[in-house]
Formats: sequence, structure tokens, C-alpha cells
Amino acid sequence: MLGKTHCRVNPSQCANSFADPATMRAGGPRAMDKLRALQYLIKVADTLSFSGAARAFGVPASSISRRISDLEEELGVELLHRTTRTVRLTELGALYLEQVRAGVSRLDDAEELVGQRSSTPSGTLRISTMPSYGQLLLLPALEDFSDRYPGIVIDLHLSDSLVDLGRDQIDLAIRGGPQPQDRVVARRLDPNRFILVASPKYLAERGTPKTLEDLELQGHSALYYRGPNAVIKWQGQEDGAWRELAVPAGFISNDGVSLVAMARKHRGLALLSEWGLRDALASGELVRVELEQPVAVGRGREAGIYLLYLQARYQVPKVRVAVEFLVGRLTGGEAA
Repeated sequence: MLGKTHCRVNPSQCANSFADPATMRAGGPRAMDKLRALQYLIKVADTLSFSGAARAFGVPASSISRRISDLEEELGVELLHRTTRTVRLTELGALYLEQVRAGVSRLDDAEELVGQRSSTPSGTLRISTMPSYGQLLLLPALEDFSDRYPGIVIDLHLSDSLVDLGRDQIDLAIRGGPQPQDRVVARRLDPNRFILVASPKYLAERGTPKTLEDLELQGHSALYYRGPNAVIKWQGQEDGAWRELAVPAGFISNDGVSLVAMARKHRGLALLSEWGLRDALASGELVRVELEQPVAVGRGREAGIYLLYLQARYQVPKVRVAVEFLVGRLTGGEAA
């Protein structure tokens, strides 16, 4: 085991002695105590709270604090800066955690994999998805999935915010946009085409726009979607160039289902994903509005709906069966 003085000189080398799961296992009870302290440290760093980490592990906050203090004493460095109201990593603590996080995660994955290898898939499956997609498409699929795999408990998080699968301890995420280039596996579920729609009554009263100029100057109202950072304005293409359209807002929401409801109530034009409009289009409550020029969000860049997961997590039975089931169901194929 590396001593305190060595840790002060080279924290990454000290961390590396615990970044390998086999090394942590080989150290016996003392190494396992350190592993637990590292797990506590990671959770405190992610939640910025001793109480949040305590809730996650089901132990008193004092136990969390004591284990991390013991780790700091052994390393001879301060990993956390504590005040009466806040807790955050020190600069050295951030460097240390960067080194050990991957190793701890690999050990957690390995233990879960071994624990489930000889049994039916079970445990808690954490899924993060966009609210509208979750309500309209994912929930019906998860009902059937739960019937097929009763030993798996679904922990569903509805949010448009970006997630870090490892840091946020998310098994699967569903997001829309360009194909991710990050260190994740991305399975395409849907092309995510956006279409302009309105109710027949709205168009009868306001007129049906044919051009971008009609859209901006005929007194139309736009039903805008608010993303995690800002309202997403519409883009129109003229002479090969994209520009932001100046269509006055009639209603703004971060929930696509609410925008569809307002369009059904004749409140304006909506530019939304086709998968969220299927029922309204089939019933005739909403109709497509075809313009002479392209209109889009994101300047017409190719996008899709993707199921995201870490390659290492696919080996865990609950994750593997969920991936294959959801890809089969949500792409229109047969679930495995």
C-alpha cells in the first residue's frame, strides 16, 4: 500500500493502486473498507451532499463522513472542502476521483454481472428519457416489459437534460438529436422527423400559410418548445441558407404533450416530432401544413431518437434484455 508522503507527491499513482478491481479485492477487509469509502466519496461528489449520499446507501450521514475522513487520513490529503452548508471536491480530490472512478465502476459492474449470471434478470433498471417520448411511447412498452421480466424494477426518470450514464448511474437513456459521438453505444429508434401542424379550425380562421413569409406576416401564432437551455425557435431555408423565423409565440412549454393539446385547441401552429403527433393526425384533429420552403428545428440537421448505454453495462442481464426488448418494440420490430 502506498504511503502518505507518496500520495502527496503523486496522487494519481496512489489512486491507481485502487483503480483496478483485482487489487481492491486482493487486499481483503482493509481494501474493502477503502472500496466502500471510495463509493461514498463518489456519491458525495456527485450529489454535493453527505445526506444525499447517505440516503443512496441507506446509512447515517455520520458514517459517510467518517469513512471519507479515514480515507483522507490514510492518504494524507484533503479530498473534500467542507463548510456548514456545502461540500465539494478539493482540486487534489478531483484529480484523485478522476483516477479511481472508472475502477470502482468496473468492480460494481462485475459484481452485478456475476450475481445475475446464473439467475433470471432482476434488480433495478434506471432509465432516463424525454418526457413526451416517455409518456407516449416508452411507458406502454415498459408495461409489457415488466410483465415479461417481473424481477426487474423500473426506475424511470423523465427529463430533457443531458445525462452522464456513468456519473448519474443511468442504465439506459433515450434522447433525440444528432447521433452521439461520445463513449456510448447508440441504437437508433426513430428518425425523429419534425412536421408543422395545426387544427383545421385554426387554419380556417387564420389562413393556411404557403411560404415562410406567410408564416411570419399573416398573424400566425407559434407553439414553441422550451429546451433545457432556451426556447427552440424555428428555422426556415431560403436560397440554400437557413435563418431564424420571426413567428410570434402563442404558447411555450417544455412538454410536447402540452403543445399538442394546445394545437388541438386551435391555439397555433406547432412544429413537433412526428411520433408525438400520430394520434392527433389519425383522428383529423390536426393536419399537416406543407410549406414551399423547408422549415425545421436545428437548421435541418439529421437527427434521430437513440437508445444510449455503456458497452460494459450491456453484459448485465437486466440491461441486455431491456436493450433488445426496447429496440425491437420501439423500432417497430419484434421484441426479443
